[in-house]
Amino acid sequence: MRRIGYAVASVLAMGLAFSAPARAAMARAEAMQLYAAGGFPISANGDHPTNRCGAAASPRITFVDMNADGRKEALFIDAGPCYKPDGRWYAIATQAPDGRWRRILEGQGTVATTGTAFGGWFVLSTTSGGRTGQLRFDGTVYRPAETVTAGAPPRPQAAPRGPVTGDAAIFAAAGFRQVHGRWESGCNDGNDDGATYEPGRIDQRRDLNGDGHPDAVIVEGGLFCYGNTGAAFWIVAGQANGGWKLMANEVGIPDFKAARGVGGWPDIEVGGPGFCFPVIRWNGAVYARNRLEYDGKPCKPPR
Repeated sequence: MRRIGYAVASVLAMGLAFSAPARAAMARAEAMQLYAAGGFPISANGDHPTNRCGAAASPRITFVDMNADGRKEALFIDAGPCYKPDGRWYAIATQAPDGRWRRILEGQGTVATTGTAFGGWFVLSTTSGGRTGQLRFDGTVYRPAETVTAGAPPRPQAAPRGPVTGDAAIFAAAGFRQVHGRWESGCNDGNDDGATYEPGRIDQRRDLNGDGHPDAVIVEGGLFCYGNTGAAFWIVAGQANGGWKLMANEVGIPDFKAARGVGGWPDIEVGGPGFCFPVIRWNGAVYARNRLEYDGKPCKPPR
């Protein structure tokens, strides 16, 4: 991931540094089109971007591939009195094969990745005015997660057998890949490298559902990837044929409960900051939210 925050005068004079290795710089016309797509059109005199209030703005732009298609999206972050009540604004633009940029999300407050994906695109978490929500990409734009149900990603399948064996097969089933000798899910992209990022590791190995086959719990950490929670986990089930199957992936810290769902799979409390946590249960197809608990008792999250 690469962040840019150059003055527009420099952008237009020298070209915008671009993170794709095949391209060294962004031409003046494309830089102007990118800012416009992000909701920050260049002023009439060409001096600076303007925000939605018509005032001069200096948005920070981060390029990150949000759907693993090899083309990086542009995330705009800006701050100022124009944006009430939070004083912050975000927008995301994606680039079409013809090179044109278009906006797929904008809003008040803050935005972050949840560490999970839907239909191949990052699921996002937004916070504004003290309220938090999730967004999914519907094929055209990001919308509230509860309104995007079509085109759901396929159910997890067992990792193929073959040359991938041992721990590598477990990580492969969870969608991890090796980067510089360590296992990564892909959410880090170098942003937390050397700071808060903790690469994937197998935290537990045990038979979780009593079927006689070993299962594994993978954990990964990082503030950029997982916000204040700082961690995510993956449950990977051992199969009778020796392969592995991804069962669950959540942002949080897993706490396995005595209660069980279909097939003997244990309920999992997804812990994190706060005093009321979701408990998910295997329903035969996916791990889905079953209830909210704190210290084993029902609870209600604060509003």
